[in-house]
Amino acid sequence: MPVDDIAIPGFDNLEGVELVQKLPLFRTLTFEETRRLFAIAQPRRYAAGEVLIEESALGEALFIIRAGEVEVTRGGHPLGRCGPGELLGEMSLVDDVLTAGQVEAKVACEVLYIPRAAFNDLMAADLPLAVKVYKAFSRTLADRLRHANTLLPDEQAMPQGVL
Repeated sequence: MPVDDIAIPGFDNLEGVELVQKLPLFRTLTFEETRRLFAIAQPRRYAAGEVLIEESALGEALFIIRAGEVEVTRGGHPLGRCGPGELLGEMSLVDDVLTAGQVEAKVACEVLYIPRAAFNDLMAADLPLAVKVYKAFSRTLADRLRHANTLLPDEQAMPQGVL
């Protein structure tokens, strides 16, 4: 029997866990914690031209790109592109604000889709995991704020000790 045909208990349906573990947002999670988070992820496919996230809509999920490329636009103006290993929509998991841009598949894409409701249920049921995940969200947001601050002219930037 070829090795590929051997079923190992506990390791079925884990394709993509490694991708989640590599994301900076989730790098502090253990394998078991990542597996619990991955259990609520749904694989989805989008054809080229299909919209993953509508601009000015209530965010519904976190998207982790497994394959393909998407373009992010705001008001029809391109803001950038994202590819495998990148995530989108993470703010929709923690905030009720409308999305700031639109995300469209530029080529056929495969994503892991983590719906907001399932995420909230998991966080409510697993408080140690919730603490780690929300701490990682806070770290990510702080990093983004610090980076954005470096892009401002000196007279508009926040003082060093504030950020």
